[in-house]
Amino acid sequence: MSWQSLLNPDIQEFVHTHEKDDVAALALKTPPTADWDYKLILDQIKSRQKAQRKIPLWLTHHKNIIFPPPDLLEQASSAATARYKAGLIQGKTFVDLTGGCGVDTCAFTEHFTSGYCIEKDKSAADLLAHNLPLLSPTPVEVINTSAENFIKTMPPLDVALIDPQRRDSNQKGKYRFEDCTPNILSLLPGLLEKTQTALIKTSPMLDITQGIAALESTGAAVQEVHCPQWQGECKELLFITSQNTKTPPTITAVTLNDEGKTLSKLAFTQKEEITGKAPLSDPLTYLYEPGPAFQKSGGFNTIAQKYAVHKLAPQTHLYTSNNLINDFPGRSFEIVRQYPVKAEKIPLKQAHITVRNFPMSTPNLRKKLKIKDGGQDYLFACTLANGTKTMLHARKI
Repeated sequence: MSWQSLLNPDIQEFVHTHEKDDVAALALKTPPTADWDYKLILDQIKSRQKAQRKIPLWLTHHKNIIFPPPDLLEQASSAATARYKAGLIQGKTFVDLTGGCGVDTCAFTEHFTSGYCIEKDKSAADLLAHNLPLLSPTPVEVINTSAENFIKTMPPLDVALIDPQRRDSNQKGKYRFEDCTPNILSLLPGLLEKTQTALIKTSPMLDITQGIAALESTGAAVQEVHCPQWQGECKELLFITSQNTKTPPTITAVTLNDEGKTLSKLAFTQKEEITGKAPLSDPLTYLYEPGPAFQKSGGFNTIAQKYAVHKLAPQTHLYTSNNLINDFPGRSFEIVRQYPVKAEKIPLKQAHITVRNFPMSTPNLRKKLKIKDGGQDYLFACTLANGTKTMLHARKI
């Protein structure tokens, strides 16, 4: 049976009644009707549970939405990051060349007057055609074809978004442009002949410098790179490209709230980061760890300069100060004590352990120190500017 069977009112009632139940426990029960596709129904419940975190408005405002399979929803943008990327570029017309679940397409309809949504899988395209009119009044034409085919005949548009498939048939993750589907590097020259701007979403595993070089090897100009962080994770990188004269791209790291609004922001060029110098210091009163997006951006000297903090060492991406920096973009701690890396010198039986620029993994260090995980205490194993390996005992602020 196809997803269309989920529109059955009785199935809809069952899904809504059990949408908060344990799916594994439900799977052990006999379905109310023998001819129901019970696995499809259970997957719908699982998808709705995943949507509660990533796209909650789809649950509360749109009763007849049919959610994509849970594995596809797992790879989709959150509503927060989708809204952020949709607000990066101005224009009237857009195309989402890899429609997927439709989260990004839906976000773009809030900023543009019309668009196209391209999806090569027939069932997924039909589902998008069903869902998108329920999610937005902005006209979006869903076309069941590949990105490669659409680009050949696409009309001039203001913005093109593309989010290549980053998993192979064995669900193994990919992150280099040439390993994803479709291959951005082969598509980009033709795409930029039809659109002013191409916004490319990639895995956070991709090295930013290598990503810029790869895209510019096609003749494109990378204008901006964005590292959005939501709910403590950096899930994607965004490259904004055009055919304009190449200038050093701005790299921006942001923390987003659930509505996609920016809570904290760091913007710089790679030249500014290289020429900037972070002052160094032994541990002072407070300790700071940048959030994942800010670490991914590579703006470690820029962070020190913007927030008036000191680094513990050039390659130790932890910061310290005597005055508390309330708006630091990451976790803040008060330092309790400093210990040598010896079990008998550390008076703790339980603590969270973080390793930064240290020649031992967290599991091995925990085993060596015989310290259980958890509790209110934090231990940072790190290297100081003079080369000393140390343990910083801290408590979260």
